[in-house]
Amino acid sequence: MNQGDVNMNNKKILAVVVAIIVVVSIAYYLIFVSRGQPLQPAQTTTYPSSPTYTLITSSTPAHTTTALIPQASKYIIVAYKNPQPIARDQLVPYSNIDPGFDRNHIIDALIKAGRTTTDPEVRKTIYNVVQKLSNDRLSLIWLVQAREVRVYWDWIKNIYFHPTLVYRIDDLHKDPAAPNPNKLIIGESEEGHSLDPAVSYWAFDWFIMHQIYERLVAYERDKTEYVVPGLAVAWAHNEDSDEWYFVIRGNVVFYDPWENRTIPLTPNDIVYSFKRVAEMHQDPSWLIEEFIDINQTTILSEEEFIDILSKGLYTEYKGFSKVISSLNELLSFFGYSGPVAGFVKIKLNFPYAPILNVLATVPASIVSMQVVEEHGGVEPGAENPYLYEHPVGTGPYYLVEWVHKQYYRLRANPYYWGGKPAIEEVEIRLIPEDSTRIMMLKKGDLDVALVPPSLVDQVKDVSLGNSKLVVDVAPSFWLHHVTLNCEKYPLNNPLFRKALAWAIPYDTIISTVFNGLADRAYGVIPKGMFGYQEDDIVKYTYNEEMAKKMLKESGIDPKSVSITIIVPQGYSDQEQIATILQASWSKVLGIDVKVQVLSRPVFNEKLMSGDFDVQVLAWGPDYVDPDDYAGPLQSGGYTFEDLKIFIVTSPNDIANYVDLDKVFVVMYRDVAVVIGPMK
Repeated sequence: MNQGDVNMNNKKILAVVVAIIVVVSIAYYLIFVSRGQPLQPAQTTTYPSSPTYTLITSSTPAHTTTALIPQASKYIIVAYKNPQPIARDQLVPYSNIDPGFDRNHIIDALIKAGRTTTDPEVRKTIYNVVQKLSNDRLSLIWLVQAREVRVYWDWIKNIYFHPTLVYRIDDLHKDPAAPNPNKLIIGESEEGHSLDPAVSYWAFDWFIMHQIYERLVAYERDKTEYVVPGLAVAWAHNEDSDEWYFVIRGNVVFYDPWENRTIPLTPNDIVYSFKRVAEMHQDPSWLIEEFIDINQTTILSEEEFIDILSKGLYTEYKGFSKVISSLNELLSFFGYSGPVAGFVKIKLNFPYAPILNVLATVPASIVSMQVVEEHGGVEPGAENPYLYEHPVGTGPYYLVEWVHKQYYRLRANPYYWGGKPAIEEVEIRLIPEDSTRIMMLKKGDLDVALVPPSLVDQVKDVSLGNSKLVVDVAPSFWLHHVTLNCEKYPLNNPLFRKALAWAIPYDTIISTVFNGLADRAYGVIPKGMFGYQEDDIVKYTYNEEMAKKMLKESGIDPKSVSITIIVPQGYSDQEQIATILQASWSKVLGIDVKVQVLSRPVFNEKLMSGDFDVQVLAWGPDYVDPDDYAGPLQSGGYTFEDLKIFIVTSPNDIANYVDLDKVFVVMYRDVAVVIGPMK
């Protein structure tokens, strides 16, 4: 809404309110919906309850225009300065723009505010509002939140499943009586894209790299509420939490199987790895670029670190916290008494509560500076073809070979600092056909295998001798969604997008594709995560009448529409969803819909370049925080010169911080979030 101000005591103004509301509605549509697109008929938004509006007077006498601000218990003001659209050739989907390429500086301001605020209640409300808006613009249509299906033989011991990184194989072992007790055989559907942690944003690649590379910090099995030491043995931060200090583990080496050599880990490798991710600027680079000031991240001498410690630093570990003033005190707090390789300072762009979780993600993996420089170095904006399939890490396993479209083979790292894994060899077989993979699993030729939810009944009550197949079903944060390319006609029409959303048989998708093992999704934040809400959003259902109504209001002739849905090869659930969408959209809306199954590299190229109409995919967490969903899946392609958050309780104070002519107001329960240009 466009907002302004007027004297509360001027009762004559009340006669104008109705006209103002109409003007505001049209202005909102033009500014925040069409944004330069061909004008479409306006729509009426139905809210759960009608808000009470308060007429306010600006504290700036020279700026007296009319505004309507809802009554609220408090007002969270997000004030931004100089929003600038990012150049088209610099847009990276799942990073600085959502995968539907929907430009929107309002949602960007909210995402930035959610990242930078240190007030948990304010942060929660901001994400509640982001959730609401994510289900309004519909660059992505939210389908279901799937449960996780895990199928494995009970001869695998100590198995667990982490919501972001699945499991680390060196934590497992097999029963000595099991087939191949020293070897783990995994059945997957399709090979990955790259084994360079600065490049790949695919979950399957991350699983493999999780075994080969390490990071400063790690997760303890399936825990998400804290991290444990990895290549860093201890850490601390300043009072503002924007400078973090890490003590690097000593006597750690990279094992280079391609040259059969070891290379000592040094603090140089740490700093180099982070700078490399930022300079390469590939798909997952936002996880480093957004939070870490690369230019001020540096190596410290022991003397420099001791001097900083003497002034007092803060540290937390497994729920305990302490103010630290010496190196011995810091190492003792973490229970470490071994060798130290050096010290690194990581400077943040702003204090960020989940920063340790970010540093546990695969893009924060530490690579060997020597190996990279010997094989092409870093070319800004480009991949390194050598690291694509020649990973060199410090982790418990190394890659022996990758035979494309057939298998990956890993072996235990003989130089691993953490000890010898119980499982010495790992083979990941690539078996595209679900029926073949399931048959091999039931015969005992595979220890663990990918089984689509729709086929899970085929692996229940299966046994071999005294061994049984285990079928675990657990909650997950995986969101399956449809991405609509908002740069292309007619998908750039928000009313047409809503027509598509009303024409989806969500219950059919849950029952047939997921065998009932999924729940409806109602926005960008998954259920069970901080910031989730579903009490103040539109809940799309299969409604042919509403779908046809939205199509008519969009002004688009269905006979002129032909769209193609792309899906990646090897993902049968995505293919099934696409087929259901094809049938339903064709039937209800009368449009021509095609489905195209693409190899993963081709799919990925089209996805990242925006060369598609519609795509079906799922998003899982890099780390368990709403920002990891709101940022990659809703970013609007803008930067700001500055952004600040203010809290007021009187509507009369809002004009002190933002230009009321240009504010956008979103209510969530009794709190108003006001987004606008900074004064």
